[in-house]
Amino acid sequence: MKQRIRAGEELTGMFLSEVAAPNLLRLMQAAGLDYVIIDCEHGSFDYSQVSALAAVGNGIHFPVIIRIPSASRECTQKYLDAGADGLLLPMTESAEQVQKMVRYGLYAPEGKRGISTMRPHSNYNPGRLAEYTKKANDRVMLFVQIETKKGVEGIGEILKVPGVDGVWIGPNDLACDLGGIGDFSVPGMEESIERVIAAAKACRLPCGIISSKVDMIRKYREKGMTMFSCDSEMGLLKKGILAMRQGCASGSR
Repeated sequence: MKQRIRAGEELTGMFLSEVAAPNLLRLMQAAGLDYVIIDCEHGSFDYSQVSALAAVGNGIHFPVIIRIPSASRECTQKYLDAGADGLLLPMTESAEQVQKMVRYGLYAPEGKRGISTMRPHSNYNPGRLAEYTKKANDRVMLFVQIETKKGVEGIGEILKVPGVDGVWIGPNDLACDLGGIGDFSVPGMEESIERVIAAAKACRLPCGIISSKVDMIRKYREKGMTMFSCDSEMGLLKKGILAMRQGCASGSR
């Protein structure tokens, strides 16, 4: 995935918000998705559930990104040691936050990730340590999520932090922070998103958006975004149930 996004390929995935069924990843892959984001910011997944999901993802070569609750050493190390392919830092507002994620997420010399290689992330077969740590750093993806006015204002410095692999927009919280809950036409919204897109292009980094609104995804694809996370398992399940119920009702007498 890291090579693909660097090459400018368009990738589409979705959120896993609360159902910790590992084979859902198989279903996502079979349906043509490119990756999953496991939401450990709002979701109640524990470490063992994330480990099981990452194990299946690794086994079928389906990238697993974890939206972490914060850039803490504990969760960063545990998720990566479990085999996660990447981390997404929500509510990113400063370069200092990103530097912390990089410090805990990458091995030396790029960072200071703790070394414990007889773990799932190495498939229990790391080989020569110096070679493995370089390989691991080449694999791990570190993303930032911009969701506030402050994050938009600091986007230039945020994306200059070595180790950042891309940036996502969180439109719901961004609209809220700009004073318009649920209103994507709130003043400053469009300008903020375009500012993030421009900063990403200037740093030659991929940019994406997290939304269940297909029209919004289409709009920003045309503006140069290449990473899209559309909906979640709960959102899609509800839509499917509603469609089934409406279909049954329309056929009733």
